Amino acid sequence: MTSMDYDFQSKITIDGTEIGIGNPCYIIAEIGINHNGKLSLAKKLVDVAVECGANAVKFQKRDLESLYKKEILQNPNLDSQGTEILIGVLKEVELQEEHYKEIIDYCNEREITFLCTPWDKKSVDFLEKYNIPAYKIASADMTNFPLIKYVSDTKKPMLISTGMSTLEEIEKTVNFVKKLGSKFALLHCNSTYPSPVDILNLKMIPFLREKFNIPVGYSGHETSIIPSLTAASMNAIIIERHITLDRKMEGLDHAASLEPDELKQLILGIRESELAVGKPEKKMTRGEILQREVLGKSLICSKTIQIGEIFSESNIEIKGPARGLSPQYYYEILNRKARRKIEKGEYILESDLV
Repeated sequence: MTSMDYDFQSKITIDGTEIGIGNPCYIIAEIGINHNGKLSLAKKLVDVAVECGANAVKFQKRDLESLYKKEILQNPNLDSQGTEILIGVLKEVELQEEHYKEIIDYCNEREITFLCTPWDKKSVDFLEKYNIPAYKIASADMTNFPLIKYVSDTKKPMLISTGMSTLEEIEKTVNFVKKLGSKFALLHCNSTYPSPVDILNLKMIPFLREKFNIPVGYSGHETSIIPSLTAASMNAIIIERHITLDRKMEGLDHAASLEPDELKQLILGIRESELAVGKPEKKMTRGEILQREVLGKSLICSKTIQIGEIFSESNIEIKGPARGLSPQYYYEILNRKARRKIEKGEYILESDLV
């Protein structure tokens, strides 16, 4: 089965919200690990997401013993310096398990959807206890078929990021998930933290959508909001952005996150853009009708025309305002006869033509 053979629905539903082209862009405020392991900070970031108008917040859940060898966890410097730093940070920022229930309850209280990225099967089992409505598959696990299948078995929609992967890998994953029969969307992504704007290649959004016949969103790690606004205008059905109270805070992801005012401006911009897109219909508004009358033009008589006299370039001219026949009819009325006597300066009406 190829990617194009799959009878795919162009929309997915998360927590009762339909997501797809034609629906409002779904905004995910990625808290991730920017809570720095503190429940109070996690709640403050939920508040920011709510106040800015996001549809959902997203956290991350890891079981480090499932992810790393025992000897590396005990002595991280046995591996690369990058692994040593990462494990050290992850140990510090992992929320206590009882905190997740409190955060989920708080999200319900604030009426915002709680989402999470499970990095391992044990984390999936933990999150299933709270019946979360959808799962995010991190870019690092886009090729992790056992984890993807395990999440697929929950029958929940999946959002799969495509950072740090090749097109061939994306296609293989898409075909795998389609065979599983799961509802899912891809999130175009560049996993550089933060991402320079010139490497984002947002044209991949329509490319992936057309190539694989699936809904596609965008997960951004740049520091500005313009690329995400651009992605939304390119019909990215989901925009996911990391958020922080302050980009200068210590932590792995703060530097690639949006501060509260930036998140607010991004969401306001997306919603205003959606209003501006409107519908494929052309009709004049009341304001345009008033402007048209004042600024528009009419056909008028440049000299008095008698009954039966022929309209010609010598006896008609174009002047404002727009109260008579439109200048679009200028060449059509030439050599037509006047039905009545029309005084100089008078508007020519359609009823004046024989």
